[in-house]
Amino acid sequence: MSWRSFPTPTDRRLAVARILGAKGLAGAVRVELVTDWPERLAPGADVWFEGDPQPIRILRVESGGRTTVLHLDGVATREAAEALLDRYLEAPAVDLPEATYYWGDLIGLRVEEPDGSLVGELVEIFRAGDNEVYRIVGERGERLVPALRSVVLRIDLASGLMVVAPDDAEEVR
Repeated sequence: MSWRSFPTPTDRRLAVARILGAKGLAGAVRVELVTDWPERLAPGADVWFEGDPQPIRILRVESGGRTTVLHLDGVATREAAEALLDRYLEAPAVDLPEATYYWGDLIGLRVEEPDGSLVGELVEIFRAGDNEVYRIVGERGERLVPALRSVVLRIDLASGLMVVAPDDAEEVR
């Protein structure tokens, strides 16, 4: 996923791919997947250009190469495909299992230690190998926290709070 995986102002759609460029002359686009569910980009699926109100249908998908290639309804020329460079494609959010969160729901959380001392604000999430890492910025500097149950003790979206285990070894000053 990407930091851009957050709801649009009008509904709950999330970024699923970023257009990298055109492929061929018939309007196909090469995309970078930014979703944990690539099957959502299947022939016949509707996606939206970031912020657009009207969906566009995926006609065909080419995979197996270095990048995934999409053929989108209404994009029929290389020039039309090139004009889409760096645009994001969105799809409706899916319900997640309990204790699983979209990155965009976590960005901005106030982060504290169990004793209530402020660590800072969760400002970024990224992958490091197979793990997610939370970047928290506060008065004492930046702290990188692995997204592990032993470190992230509690997440309360309703109150905008994340509680993490104290660990000065992870703090970067």
